[in-house]
Amino acid sequence: MTTLTVLPLLQTLREFARDPDLLHLHDPTATERQWTELITTDDLQIWLISWPTEAETGWHDHGTAGGAFTTIAGRLTEHSWDGAEHIRSIGTGDAWSFAPGHIHNVRNLGAVPAISVHAYSPRLTTMTRYQLSGSRIEAIGVEQAGVQW
Repeated sequence: MTTLTVLPLLQTLREFARDPDLLHLHDPTATERQWTELITTDDLQIWLISWPTEAETGWHDHGTAGGAFTTIAGRLTEHSWDGAEHIRSIGTGDAWSFAPGHIHNVRNLGAVPAISVHAYSPRLTTMTRYQLSGSRIEAIGVEQAGVQW
């Protein structure tokens, strides 16, 4: 198995995100997030995710996988945690990558739906869920590929 490092992962992500047909794969009137798995190998997994207004992931990490995502329509806000909360805005065409163990909550705080493409290497097998409690974050459970998603 070959895990992609940040630069090749971002390059692969941007190649997939260039496909104009991605904008039409999900229902733009949906009231909940929609996701479509575009490709999965042992080394790489790519998802298309659509975000109605006010949608969010909840606090989580991606287990042993590093990741990257780009917004192809709208704007997303990433809240991340490394002992303190950080906030980053990812607009159309912007991309962001992260190492395994990165804890975040991605949200659509905009007035219009957003669409993003996400890449993970190696493929996702687990995601730990977290709860923010004041100035601390606590693990509250682990989700398994093929069970919860």
